[in-house]
Amino acid sequence: MKQFISFLVACLIIVNMQAQNDTVGIVFAHGSWEQIKALAKAEDKSIFIDCYTEWCGPCKMLSKKVFPQKEVGDLFNAHFINYKVDMEKGEGIMLKEKFNVRAFPTLVWVDADGNELHKSVGAPKAQALIDIAQLVVDGKGLADLERKYLLNKEDTTTMNTYLKALANAYEKDKIQGVLAEYFKKVKGTELLDEYNYNLIHNYLSDVALPAFLWFDEHKEEFANRYGKEKVERKLYQSYLGYGHSFVSKKDGQTMVDSAGFRKYKLLLNERRVEGREKIVAFVEESICRANNNWDAYIAKVKSNIEAGYHGQPNAFLYYNWAKAIEKGTDAKIRHYQQAVQWMEDAFTASQWPLKNNIVYLNEKVKLLELAKADQSILDSEKERIETLKQKVADENAKKN
Repeated sequence: MKQFISFLVACLIIVNMQAQNDTVGIVFAHGSWEQIKALAKAEDKSIFIDCYTEWCGPCKMLSKKVFPQKEVGDLFNAHFINYKVDMEKGEGIMLKEKFNVRAFPTLVWVDADGNELHKSVGAPKAQALIDIAQLVVDGKGLADLERKYLLNKEDTTTMNTYLKALANAYEKDKIQGVLAEYFKKVKGTELLDEYNYNLIHNYLSDVALPAFLWFDEHKEEFANRYGKEKVERKLYQSYLGYGHSFVSKKDGQTMVDSAGFRKYKLLLNERRVEGREKIVAFVEESICRANNNWDAYIAKVKSNIEAGYHGQPNAFLYYNWAKAIEKGTDAKIRHYQQAVQWMEDAFTASQWPLKNNIVYLNEKVKLLELAKADQSILDSEKERIETLKQKVADENAKKN
């Protein structure tokens, strides 16, 4: 078996070298996760993983606009085995959990044994991506920053650098752990200092921490120093974000902590949190969606619209409401019919380029099929799509 794996790795090395000779931009290796690690060991390189999904627009932008650039390829091909993985398929599901990938695109660097070196969330432009990768090459990635922080937790400069890197990696739990330890040493009015307020404003989101409670209880003092709107927005966003944490995913399964959310509603009332009715309504909307309770979900979305919680819904909101039903389970024809209406609302409300409108109509056709719509209705929508495609082609022709 080991001989067979060695043979495969040798083949991968040959293919990888040939691809690097023939291609401008990043060359991505193919194979299983174990084969990629073996290839990295054989070439004495680290591994770069592009964690993407099929539906992620910024992921596609990276693949089309950034990865093919020569300067990017020169650095990445010289120092890394490059690997693209769909986080919703095959080994990607396992790697998503292993590297705590929670948003897309996420860019991960690991050593040949699979130990994480660095992580960054988002779609950087070419030079920014080169700068991030150079940190890994120079041994200044997230793992190295963590080691430095653990060796000298008293140094605020080191802590700040580490917190910023954690934020870029979307490592919320680790951020709260660092802040919990730091704020144990900060008492009372010291929290009002500008340095500590900036830590609260930029990073603190765990509303259960004593420092956050003190921040809430003394919000008027903070507002007098740093601005009422800024402080109120921070409080609202933190309480809303914490509420959404009662809906989570693990091993591909969505879980709802109903008991925890019930206690949280009591806490919101005890603290008399401003906007608590809106916070509860939004979280309940998410819980209905997570439970595939589509009657309750549709009713909650509509009641939230009527209450003004969603403001004037835009195309993106309508699309997400409809897409939730299409991607969920146990939906009935009446649920798909509501989703169809939301997709038409998305099309009507859209301020995006025509290509986005085509996406909305394609989704509407998919939902009409699920709703068992008449063929004549489907044909009519498909004609609308073809008309829009022709308009896009005409616009492109004018530009050229």
